[in-house]
Amino acid sequence: MTRRPLLLGTLVAGLALTATATAVPAASAKPAPAPGPRPSTSLSLRVYTERVAAIGTVGGVQVRGDGYGSAVVPVPGHKDQVYGLTDRGPNVDGPDDSKIEPSPGFVPSIGKFTLKKDGSARLVKRIELRAKDGTPYNGQVNTQAGTGETITDLDGKVLPASPYGYDSEGLVALKDGTFWVSDEYGPFITHFSRKGRAIERLSPFDGSLPRELALRTPNRGMEGLTITPDGKTLVGIMQSALTQADAGKPKSVAVTRIVTVDLRTKVSREYAYVLDNPKALGTAVSEIAALSATRFVVDERDGEFGPGAVKKLYEVDLSGATDVGPGTTAGPYSATTGVSLGGLSLESVAGTGDSASATSALTTAGVTPVSKKLYLDLGALTNAAAPGGTFFDHDKIEGVAVLDGGRRIIVSNDSDFGIGDSAGDAAPFGLVAKTRPDGSVDDGQFLVIDRH
Repeated sequence: MTRRPLLLGTLVAGLALTATATAVPAASAKPAPAPGPRPSTSLSLRVYTERVAAIGTVGGVQVRGDGYGSAVVPVPGHKDQVYGLTDRGPNVDGPDDSKIEPSPGFVPSIGKFTLKKDGSARLVKRIELRAKDGTPYNGQVNTQAGTGETITDLDGKVLPASPYGYDSEGLVALKDGTFWVSDEYGPFITHFSRKGRAIERLSPFDGSLPRELALRTPNRGMEGLTITPDGKTLVGIMQSALTQADAGKPKSVAVTRIVTVDLRTKVSREYAYVLDNPKALGTAVSEIAALSATRFVVDERDGEFGPGAVKKLYEVDLSGATDVGPGTTAGPYSATTGVSLGGLSLESVAGTGDSASATSALTTAGVTPVSKKLYLDLGALTNAAAPGGTFFDHDKIEGVAVLDGGRRIIVSNDSDFGIGDSAGDAAPFGLVAKTRPDGSVDDGQFLVIDRH
């Protein structure tokens, strides 16, 4: 696919852009005043589309194989290769708040991709996630971490909870070839060998992760994972607020938690991350990527398509933030609900208002959240590349990798394997394809942004 230069005069997080996009007509726009003192920067954009064989035609719809966008990280030592991560596998909503998994035999996997000059991302290796004894993981609810969900196949057969259930979401690739993967069910963080076999697991159920993380909202667990550049500390982030009895609806609560784990001592800490008005915007966190030992990029997004959708990257700094984990001095700590601030949970204090009111309430209660500033308005950037929302137009921007001190950013999307819903009120169910506003079926892509 031919790439043509696209000259843009838009501002994204204060950066004047000159972009090179994939097969996008030339366009121009007048620059807006820069909100900060950052110098003008030229950015080049390239999109690589996953080329993976389909899983098959199920329920009358093709279930695509290009679902490796839950996380993306570079392959150590290879500029033109990335690892992508699937989640628990193809699934759609069913009746009565159930979930339907049309491919129950799916094994959550890491995919190794080569980014080709023709704009394709070629899958060169698939690493299935397995238990220590080699038993494949699956997408069923984990027996240790119930979600309250009922999961069935297309015929309505209930898929029982499994000790091998894993909803993989965050990925770290180490130089020794092994991986750390976080999930939404536990939430767990598991160390895997280069062949995908579990080596060890961190869990809130044995205290190797803060126990209050077990209050994660179903399907809103540890969505993002990274490692500090020195390789010493894992850093994860919860997608949304914990479910606390004294707090509002978790998806509306304006605070979530960043969790750090020292890999030598296994000491964990937690920090309050204030979301940007999730009640009004429907936003949550999908990824975290390390810039330094204390500075990180966080992906905050809604779940919508189109030019009006919210897809923003924020730079956060843990320096000066209050530890609200097991070692906190901000208030009494309970292994059940976490820190208590005047008798209230962190989530109750933050409330369901906007970010300013949440920050004020937390600060008054003695908790300093992580500092936060806009790093890149990804939605504005992709819309500027093709006004109308046709360039890298995806609802679920879930993977972000930041390389070379921010000079390169790689972004991935969760395509949901090309399926968006179920068809029928009773079994046997059919499937409905997941489509973009232009009618095309959503696919998995990697967006590479280079800053010059």
